[in-house]
Amino acid sequence: MTDAPVTGIPLFPASVLKSYTAPKSFIDNLDLTEFAGVNVNSHLNKHMNILIQPKFEEIRIWVEECARDYLDNVLELEYEEFFLTSSWVNIMGKGEHYLLHDHANSILSGVLYLKSEPGHPPLIFHKYRMETGPFISLVGHYKKFNTNTANLAMFPCKQDTMIVYNSNTPHSHDANKLESKRISIAWNGLVNFVEKDNDLYRIRFVKEYD
Repeated sequence: MTDAPVTGIPLFPASVLKSYTAPKSFIDNLDLTEFAGVNVNSHLNKHMNILIQPKFEEIRIWVEECARDYLDNVLELEYEEFFLTSSWVNIMGKGEHYLLHDHANSILSGVLYLKSEPGHPPLIFHKYRMETGPFISLVGHYKKFNTNTANLAMFPCKQDTMIVYNSNTPHSHDANKLESKRISIAWNGLVNFVEKDNDLYRIRFVKEYD
C-alpha cells in the first residue's frame, strides 16, 4: 500500500504552466499601427524583439517581473539573469490558426493576450510525442480522461492575462471562427545560470542591446 492520494501523483511533470493577470489593460494606450499587416504567418525580423522598443517598456517590465516569479517560485532555478531573446505581435484573423509547434533556443515562453473575447480559440498544450502506454496503448480504453491521462490541455485566452510555460511544450491554436481579431504578444527568454565552478566550460549569453 501507499500513502499517495486516490487520484495518484503525477511523476516528473515535464511542463508547468502559470497564468498572470495584467495590472491594467495595456491595449488601451498602445499604438499597433505598424503591425496592421501582421498575421499568423508574417513575423518580420524587425518585429522579432518588440518589447525592447520604448513604447512597450511598461509591458516589458511587467513581463520580466512575471518571468522572474516563474523562475524563482515555480521552477526554483538558480540563475544570475533573465532576459528576453525574442518577442512579437500575433494578430489572428478569422479562419487563421497556429499549427502544433514549440519554441527553440529558449527555456521560458509566454503569451500576453492584449485583445481577446469569448469564442476565440483556446491555447492548446499537447503531451510530448511519446508512447505512454505500457507495451499496449491505453488510448481508447479510459472510462474518461483526467489530468493524468489526457493528451491535451486547453486554456482560455482571456484578455489582459498572460500564460507562461516551458518553451519546449508543444502547443497550438484551432482556427478563429469569429470576425474579430485576437491580438497578443508572445515572447521567449533565456537565463545565465549561477557560476559554481570556474574550471568548467559553460554557456553564457551576452546582451547585445541596451
